[in-house]
Amino acid sequence: MKRNIAAVVIASVMAGPLAAQRYPANGRLVFTPLENGVRIEGDTGNGAGGIWCAAADYARDELGARSDQDLYVSEPRIRGLGHPNAVSFTLDPTGLTPVEVLIVGPSLNRQGSRLSVGHALSFCPDLYLPSR
Repeated sequence: MKRNIAAVVIASVMAGPLAAQRYPANGRLVFTPLENGVRIEGDTGNGAGGIWCAAADYARDELGARSDQDLYVSEPRIRGLGHPNAVSFTLDPTGLTPVEVLIVGPSLNRQGSRLSVGHALSFCPDLYLPSR
C-alpha cells in the first residue's frame, strides 16, 4: 500500500513538466511559454473554441490570469502549406490593435482578436460532451 501511495506521489510530481497534457486537447497540442502568453501548435478537433479554451486555461493556471483579464491573439494562425498550425496568445495588448471577437471561427487568423479569459473558458465545457 505504501509503495502504491509513493508511486502516485512520484507520478504526480513528475507530471508537473507535462502540465500541458492536461488541457482538453487530447495530447494533440504543444504549448510553448512566451512572455505574458503562450504559443499553441496543433488542433483540438474542436475548432477555434477549443484553442481559445486551451489558451485561457493555460493563462489562468500557468500565468495567474483572472477571468476578467483579456486574452489577445498576438501572432495569428497562418493558413497554407508549409506553415505551422500555430497561434500565439498574450495578456499584454502592447503593440496590438484589440478587436472584439464576434465570431469565434476566424478569430485565430486575426492579430489583436480579444476575449476575456472567462469568456474563453466558457468554451471548455463543450469539449467534454460525448460525441454524437
